[in-house]
Amino acid sequence: MRVTQQMLSANTMRYINQGYQHLGKLQDQLTTGKRITRVSQDPVIAMKGLQHRQASSEIGQFKRNITEAQNWLDHSEGVLDQGSQILKRISELAIQASNDTYDEGQRENIAKEIGQLKEYMQDLGNSKVDNRYLFNGANTDKAPILKDAVIEAGIGPLLSGADAKDYTIVYNGQSFRQVPGEGEELLFQDVRQIGEDVEEDQRVLLRIDITGEDGPTVSFESPSATSNVELNELATIENRGISMNTQNVTIEVNKGLKIPVNVQGGNLFSASLFGDIAKLEAALKDPETSGAQLSGFITDIERHHSNFVSEQSEVGVRLNRIEMMETRLEDQEFNLKKMMTNNEDVDIEETIMELMMAENVNRVALATGARIMQPSLMDFLR
Repeated sequence: MRVTQQMLSANTMRYINQGYQHLGKLQDQLTTGKRITRVSQDPVIAMKGLQHRQASSEIGQFKRNITEAQNWLDHSEGVLDQGSQILKRISELAIQASNDTYDEGQRENIAKEIGQLKEYMQDLGNSKVDNRYLFNGANTDKAPILKDAVIEAGIGPLLSGADAKDYTIVYNGQSFRQVPGEGEELLFQDVRQIGEDVEEDQRVLLRIDITGEDGPTVSFESPSATSNVELNELATIENRGISMNTQNVTIEVNKGLKIPVNVQGGNLFSASLFGDIAKLEAALKDPETSGAQLSGFITDIERHHSNFVSEQSEVGVRLNRIEMMETRLEDQEFNLKKMMTNNEDVDIEETIMELMMAENVNRVALATGARIMQPSLMDFLR
């Protein structure tokens, strides 16, 4: 009888201890709102929780990347809009000046305004976002345009004995750089062909002879035409003045998905652009320039304006794509939070009910144990 009572007492104490452990677990869940507080309580829930948190961290980083990409593209779009407005203004001034009723003083004033607009266009080409240059490809720590570099109409630097390798010649909206030639003649080739495998008879060239007795001569050669070129149709740009970096700046906006956020400045703030503006400025200062000759510059400026508008549209398309990616990430984040809640969080109402039931069971166990373990005379005699 004594042994049986001891066994009952031991079992009762075990059940009471288990009840206290269960009560402690339920109280922890109510306090933290989580199903577990230690990995050992449920390794499966803990492992899923770690995976969910890693995914949440990635989504947070992608959202920050999207903010950076939007900031970059928003700034680029604003600069392109300003650039297109400048070119529109230059075009309007060229149209005004092409009226032969304008006198020399009026054209001089227009030339001064165009000179100021050219400098402002250079400032736009050196625009920054977060202290990084927008229009120099991946070389974001170097200004793409050096304002102290030579940008002038004609071929003055070549006539002064400058090294032709250091300069770009602009003609008819295209840029040319020196390539090896024969004799004293300077040979410049369309930059779009340099480095490409182009047949000899397919090359687009400018031949410049600065040693002729009758003065310098320039000829243009292409597969379809050959013609003489007047010096006032040319402009000279120092190579160091405009960067040619074409490597894209990409930002990862989702796993494995990278989007270029930069605009190729060489396609917009190019030697051709500044050369055409310099030629227009010089033509306005020349009293011998006719209105018809000034009208010829309008087409060149409008072509550059179209380039800016086209690039601005491309930036808008990329912004729309990034906005869609942002919406997608927000949906992923919402679904992930729902999964985390289902995996880790407790149902408060259900836990309270379970705690009340556990408290009742514990009270019954304590009462039962008290009756089973009542002291007898033998306990006092011992």
